[in-house]
Amino acid sequence: MDKVSIGNVEITPLLDCPVLMNPEFFMPEHADGIRAEFARDVDERGLLPMAITCFLIRSAGKTIIVDTGIGPRKRAGFPVGHLPERLTEAGIAPEDIDVVIATHLHIDHVGWNTVPGEASGTSKIFFPHARFLFQQREWDHWMQPEFLIEPTNAHLRECVQPAMDAGQVELIGPEYAVDEHVTFLSTPGHTPGHVSIGILAAGERGVVVGDASHHPVQLNHPDWSPSADSDPVQAARSREALFEQAIAENRVWLGGHWPYPGIGRIKRLEGRRVFGAL
Repeated sequence: MDKVSIGNVEITPLLDCPVLMNPEFFMPEHADGIRAEFARDVDERGLLPMAITCFLIRSAGKTIIVDTGIGPRKRAGFPVGHLPERLTEAGIAPEDIDVVIATHLHIDHVGWNTVPGEASGTSKIFFPHARFLFQQREWDHWMQPEFLIEPTNAHLRECVQPAMDAGQVELIGPEYAVDEHVTFLSTPGHTPGHVSIGILAAGERGVVVGDASHHPVQLNHPDWSPSADSDPVQAARSREALFEQAIAENRVWLGGHWPYPGIGRIKRLEGRRVFGAL
């Protein structure tokens, strides 16, 4: 499996599932620009290869997973996830996970928080010994009655609320430090409380970007916001700041929706930002 070390922190990308995204759905206002400028990046049907990748972090004696993918339930428009197989390949059991971090509470980032329980309509926590770290602002935004009753938000009832009911959730602020190496970075715009995850160890830096950026087409078009961004203007600001910080600090970039494994560095070449995979 692909792995990267940032100082003494080890990070393993875990591919829950690959996805193919139609630019007309993904970025309807910029679909023509994607197909014109990035013709080599789309397949023969004009679809963008992307991924749903979770990141396993071993830091300060703890085993952490950032985002848990789409999960085992069939969701409209998504394949079923395969995170358990990826964990097995990494030599990790669900019981070994100490901390589960959610960059935000969208359906494809919390799916393996739970699996269906033995009784119909129930959920069982997939990571039985983990602390689940959710942003207070995300919780306050999404876990309102008007959202919870919507059929499209079944994941909130099935994958988010059960972790709280089990007493395993800690609601935190946007600059929370998980340990001496892993901290939260506020990157709102995709959702109101969206965060990215910063890693600093032995003078080296990395960032798990969550949905602050979905694809390399945004490198030189940070204003190309996908339809899922709740505040496109703020999302563009967060993206631009992350891109520039990644260049200035030589950060390892870990993009969960970028084509797998989504790990590399961003540099400036002839006035444009370019991505070099590791």
